[in-house]
Amino acid sequence: MARIGEHDESEAYLHRTLSRLRPEYTRNRIYYSAHLALAQLRQDDVEQACLTAVSVLPASSGDSLTGRTGWLLDTFTRELSTTAPRARFTIEWTDQYASRQGGHP
Repeated sequence: MARIGEHDESEAYLHRTLSRLRPEYTRNRIYYSAHLALAQLRQDDVEQACLTAVSVLPASSGDSLTGRTGWLLDTFTRELSTTAPRARFTIEWTDQYASRQGGHP
């Protein structure tokens, strides 16, 4: 749904997917949560998108997100900066993302 621009429907499917994931599927939960944050952002729900994205971040700066999830969060950061460059949530997200990634996004 996200690929064809149906972000509201994509969000609904992602919520359903996350609710059905078994607890031990941590990597899948992180990956789908990153997709969820992007779907929320693309609906201009900046605050909720940032809250969802923060839940994906590693607990410490020693852990990093690589691969598909890292790419999704990089995309999220770029789109957030374009969508709401001066919003408080954008500044907070950028600071948290940079500190947990050990540098600047």
